[in-house]
Formats: sequence, C-alpha cells, structure tokens
Amino acid sequence: MRTSLSLSSTFVFDRGPAKYFHGRKQILHDFKELLKYSTRNNRGTTFLIQGAPGAGKTALLHECEKLARSAKWKTANIDPNALWEPEILRHSLSRRKIPKVVSGSIRIGTKDIADAELKVEWSQLTILRLLQSTRKPLLLKLDEAQTLGTVNAPHPGQDGTAANVLRTIHNGDLNRPVLLLVGGLGTTADSFRGLGISRFASECLVELGSLSKEAEQAVLRDWLIKDGRAKGDPTVWIDAIAQETHGWPQHILSYVKPALNQLSTDKRVMTTKGLHAVLEAGRGFRSEYYEHRAHGFPEEERQSIARPFRNIPPGEGITLGEIMASLTQEYSEGKSEEIFRRALAKGIIDARSGRYAVPIPSMHDWLVSRYADI
Repeated sequence: MRTSLSLSSTFVFDRGPAKYFHGRKQILHDFKELLKYSTRNNRGTTFLIQGAPGAGKTALLHECEKLARSAKWKTANIDPNALWEPEILRHSLSRRKIPKVVSGSIRIGTKDIADAELKVEWSQLTILRLLQSTRKPLLLKLDEAQTLGTVNAPHPGQDGTAANVLRTIHNGDLNRPVLLLVGGLGTTADSFRGLGISRFASECLVELGSLSKEAEQAVLRDWLIKDGRAKGDPTVWIDAIAQETHGWPQHILSYVKPALNQLSTDKRVMTTKGLHAVLEAGRGFRSEYYEHRAHGFPEEERQSIARPFRNIPPGEGITLGEIMASLTQEYSEGKSEEIFRRALAKGIIDARSGRYAVPIPSMHDWLVSRYADI
C-alpha cells in the first residue's frame, strides 16, 4: 500500500523544461555545431530526437532552443498542421495576415498567382514565402511529432504540401538558415519517412535513452540539496534512489516528489526510515506510470506483449518477428499489427536499431512478472 506521501503537497512537473538539467552533452554539442554550420552556410535541415515516453525529450528540446536563442536565432513553437496550413504557421511566427483566396483567384501583391482550384500549390507557396520572408536564422520546434503519422496526419490533398515543405526545410533550400527541431516517440522517423524524409545526417537523428549515471546523480543531488535543503551528505539517498530510477528522467521525478515531502517532515534530516518511506512511495508512483502506459490494453493483450520478453534480460531487444509470433497466437495478423503499433505509441515497447525492447528495466520486470506467465 502506498504511504501518505502519495498525496504530495510539493508540485514537481514532469513535462516541459527540466528544473535541473544535466547530461546529454554530446547531443547538445552536435546541435550547437549544427547551429554554427547552418549560420555559416545559410541553410538548415531537420534535427530529430525520438525516444520512449519519460526519456526527457521535451526537456532536451528546450535546452536546444536555449542554445539557438543564445546564438541569436529566432525561435517558434509549431504544431504539425503548421506544415500545411499557412494561417497556422503565420500565427506561430507572429506575422501579419497572409494573402487570401478571393473571387476565384489568389492575389499576392499586385499579381494573380493561380486559380482557386490550385489551393494546394498556393499553400505551399505561401508557407515557403513565410519561411523565406527574412534572412534571420529561424528554429522551428515541433514536439509530439509522431502524431504526423496518426491523429495529426495531413488530409488527402494536404499531404503533398506537407511533404514539399518538409523536404524544402530538410534539404536546406530556403536560402535562409532554418532548422526544424523535432521531438517524438520512437515512431517519429517512420512518420517522416511517410512524408518523403527518409535520410538524416547521423548527428541529426537521436535515439534518446536514459541519463548517464553521472548526470542522474547530479540531477538527484540538485533536487535534494537545492529544493529539499537536505542536511549532510546526500550520497546514500542518491545511490538508493538511482538503483530504482535507472537514469530515467520521469522516474527521477516520481521519487523526487516524496523525497521533498519527507525532508520537509523530518526537518531536512535524511534518516534511514525516511529513505524507506521515499522508496516505497516512489515505487507506487512508478507502478502508476506503468499502468498509465498500459491503459487501454486488456489483460490478454498485455500477456501477448509480455511473453516474448520472458527470458530476455531487461534492456535487451528482440525482433519484430518474435513479437508478432506471440501476438498471432491469439489474434489475426491485422489485429496483431494494430496492437503492436499501439504498444509502440504508448511506450510499452520501444524501437532500437531494428529491434524492440521494453524501454526501462523496472518496466520490463513489471510487465514480465505480472503478465508473461499468466
């Protein structure tokens, strides 16, 4: 049973910028070099960060955005439909109104550009004109981009516009430094491939995993000392919590919440009893997170997903064929494919270099222990 610490009076947000950010040094170095290259060569491309839920993608996007701003780039957050709807992009860029279709023609300045039937071409032209309107370097930040392949996919007739806009940005053909900074689940690169972006520079496609041990310890230390104002050496608490969080940013926050409350209760003293209470409460939050990820999957679907991982060490991957072999024992091929895609989208499994794994060791143990042998 969860302790009373579950009803925390301390708010620790698990979305958006990280209050204490450490690690990801190589990724940030590569992005900073890309900013320099793009400015120097007057061109841009796409920088894609993908990974399972809770890996810290949104926080990393924010750190990249900070680098762009410090380099004097203009930045704008965009939704997926800004890639094919000019008015949405205009609003994101805080630009003045764009030309409208009037009386069967499109007028830009003093020229009639096209008939109304060519609205798709007009949308492409207008979006590209918006992106080319100044010479100042521009960073477009697009989070949750995996939805380009699902709920935010362009409608028929708009997919050509989206593909053309993405291709123009990706190939650096705007005669201006424009970078599209993208974050999303492990299916995001597939969504881009569906719109014609099949190749990324090696430094521009990031498969985000856990924090390094050093970075994880630094984050925990900051929370305990700066926010919790813990008295004494926090090493014992840090090591104990890190044994349970596995470098996963979302899990770190799950344990931070009860830790801050416990420190407040114990007048900032880190006791052994207090640590046990923190670990118990953190495990409760962690289990709730796994249940949230698996919400919508009936028990029999969870069993079919879990069985291929029964004899696989946590963190190691298996093939798509092994997963499908388990699913097709109970379901049709079409239904099995649908379950697999949902499991990817919900972060129960994660794509890793052509293989698939349960992304967090403790989540692997949770899934296998509860469902693999039923």
